[in-house]
Amino acid sequence: MQSRTNAGRRARTTVMVALLVAALWGGVALTKGAAQADGSAPGGPVGHLSRAVEIIRG
Repeated sequence: MQSRTNAGRRARTTVMVALLVAALWGGVALTKGAAQADGSAPGGPVGHLSRAVEIIRG
């Protein structure tokens, strides 16, 4: 009974670490993309939002 509990705990921990790494990787990618500003793009929050949409679309 104890081994199942430990296996479940390990599985949940692995999933949480994987989600955390994916979120961190996505945040870094989004930040790098937003840092490369285009001179013809609108400035301010609208410019960052449109750049984020471009990154998501690929």
